Amino acid sequence: MSKNASREATQDKILETVIDILREVPISKITVAEISRRANINRKTFYKYFDTPTQVLLVRLEDKILSEILYDLTQQTCDPVGHTLDVTNHKQTKIVLNVLIRYREAITAAYQNAGGLDFELFDDFLARLRRDWLPFKNCLTTEQKFVANILSQMLIKLMVDWLTADVLLPVPQLLHRADILFKTSISDLNQPQNR
Repeated sequence: MSKNASREATQDKILETVIDILREVPISKITVAEISRRANINRKTFYKYFDTPTQVLLVRLEDKILSEILYDLTQQTCDPVGHTLDVTNHKQTKIVLNVLIRYREAITAAYQNAGGLDFELFDDFLARLRRDWLPFKNCLTTEQKFVANILSQMLIKLMVDWLTADVLLPVPQLLHRADILFKTSISDLNQPQNR
């Protein structure tokens, strides 16, 4: 096993251990000693990669989700890496949602038991939406950017609510709800400004 693969495997083991412990106690009660004991690593190994148990969620889980989204988007679409993410493109959106489904248990554990994390897990995803999402590319005025920012926050909230619900709504129904939200809000972006 290469050094890089070994590092990845250790970080994944730490992440899985934190998620397992989250099923029992909130993140604020998780200690590095408990993680190290359950993961069968020493504390020095934990601190080699992370500063706190919270950072395991905010860095490793987030990195895995985002890297898989980018990988799957690149592999399953003809678009090159860096192409604008268009949430009106259902093929792209389904890819994103399917990656999130793969990590649903971990996201749910983090969201429901991590106290004040709220949407921090999705900060990088939201930053990517703001940077690369098609409606933001078309925003010229401060008002348009403000409306688009609110829309992105609403879509992230919709995604988190969907992932953490007791029963997972089928992807086509979620896409339908997102479409309604998107079309209603984007129509506001395209309205001529009254001067």
